[in-house]
Amino acid sequence: MTIPNENKQANINRFPVLTSKTLHAANFIFNSPFAFQLATDCVFVEKIVRILPQKRLVAFGTWQNKPIVAKFFFSSQRAKQHVEKELKGIKLLQDCRVPTPILLEHSISQDKKVHVLIFERIQDAENLYEIWQYKKHTQAILPLLQSVMIELATQHVFGILQHDLHLKNFLVNEKNVYMLDGATVERCTPLLSKKTSMQHLALFLSQLGAGVEDQQLCLFNYYAKLRGWLIKEEDKSELFYLIKQCNEKRWKKFEKKIFRETSHFSRKQDWQTLLIYNRQYAFPEFLAFLQDPESVFQRDDITLLKNGRSSTVIKVTLDQRELVVKRYNMKNRWHHLRRCLRSTRAYASWRLAQKLSLFYLPTPRPVAMIEKKFMKLRGKSYFVTEYVAGEHASDFFTRHAQDEEKTSTMVKRIVALLKGIAKLEITHGDLKMTNVLVNRHEQPVIIDLDSAAEHLSLSSLHRGWKKEIKRLLENFHHLPNVKEKFEQVL
Repeated sequence: MTIPNENKQANINRFPVLTSKTLHAANFIFNSPFAFQLATDCVFVEKIVRILPQKRLVAFGTWQNKPIVAKFFFSSQRAKQHVEKELKGIKLLQDCRVPTPILLEHSISQDKKVHVLIFERIQDAENLYEIWQYKKHTQAILPLLQSVMIELATQHVFGILQHDLHLKNFLVNEKNVYMLDGATVERCTPLLSKKTSMQHLALFLSQLGAGVEDQQLCLFNYYAKLRGWLIKEEDKSELFYLIKQCNEKRWKKFEKKIFRETSHFSRKQDWQTLLIYNRQYAFPEFLAFLQDPESVFQRDDITLLKNGRSSTVIKVTLDQRELVVKRYNMKNRWHHLRRCLRSTRAYASWRLAQKLSLFYLPTPRPVAMIEKKFMKLRGKSYFVTEYVAGEHASDFFTRHAQDEEKTSTMVKRIVALLKGIAKLEITHGDLKMTNVLVNRHEQPVIIDLDSAAEHLSLSSLHRGWKKEIKRLLENFHHLPNVKEKFEQVL
């Protein structure tokens, strides 16, 4: 290989060179810069975006002194097939003039075992998932979502289907909405049928979460106008039925991921402990805590939030991050016997917190769960979340009792949150106002999911929510004006 400039030689000296063998052996936690030798050139990886061990890797880096996104395909059996599928989808998008990052190079390693696609890196752009996840107000990004509807409608007119249609596959900057990932793109007969179009539109809209039916309907109407459809009531009912189906499939798929080793979660298990945690928090102090969770309860710098018989809750700072650790205690021997063969409360809280987070219903971000065992019998368990700064909703209403606008707005926001939870066929089980926090953006956040339950029938869900509403209204005997507002909205 000839190196055309000094920068390239400097990069080779600075970055360790990976071979196809070491790349194939990389695991989920691999995230080191490296250089990789192509047939006639070299690509330099600075940050890994995603890795599927023994299959593929996506990374930010440089190539010929340009900022790029590189996709490495290194499956022993199917690397060539995967890259050909990606190339076919990219060509389809380009032929139909769908905005997508330019493919700069398709190369292969010298040993012919790794295929590499090099794309231009779109500057000053975010993927739609990040924009939606960190939004403050839904209405503020409605124009952006309408731009995506224009793109989807255009693709559907051309007969283009994106089978893996999710928010991360849309990259947005001030000028364009770019489509990513050509591997799951298919060309069908132009001008997709209404049925097929609605199925794929529902798949996209389902990923906006629960409790946003007004926005989903608004976007559906906008899409329908672009396609020249006349919308009937049965079309709206069909749309929400399809969205519900998509939500169930998404949760079923995601539920498997939160309990196994994946790019986002790490799972460790031996005869004494089951441990699952979010990899984003894997820093020294946090990892040390996972090995000995009791140690943090002895620290002098913790804040005790609750000290009950059944649970102890503390706030602690680990690796400069504020976390809440909830330890589920065994009150006595009989309590231990009742609990040892059942799923732990930490397991249940981890699972439902992940479900609420998947559908963008505000709850403290789940970080880890730990189960201690003896002779395969479950004992103490721990549930870790991010700390949410705020005040209890009861304190908020007491402080703003004379402010009509603030109390009315907060009542509507809490009811919208509870309706979103009901859409997932869940009841909280302990709906006191100390279990609803108001964060610094004056948005309600639901906490303490220990008693939450999923319902298998609508009749069971309706009975559960009658109890929930009754429990909710009991919080406001001392604030009759707030109680009346809840009764009106509910």
